[in-house]
Amino acid sequence: MFRKLRDLYKEYKPYVRVDLIMYASLILMIILYFIISTVL
Repeated sequence: MFRKLRDLYKEYKPYVRVDLIMYASLILMIILYFIISTVL
């Protein structure tokens, strides 16, 4: 079970990393947008 999960994780590691970077940048953009809209 765990070996299977580890293999899947190794297989999809780059895709997962790209997804995390995309989601993090999206959240940062939304937070920045809220800050700018409240300041202006």
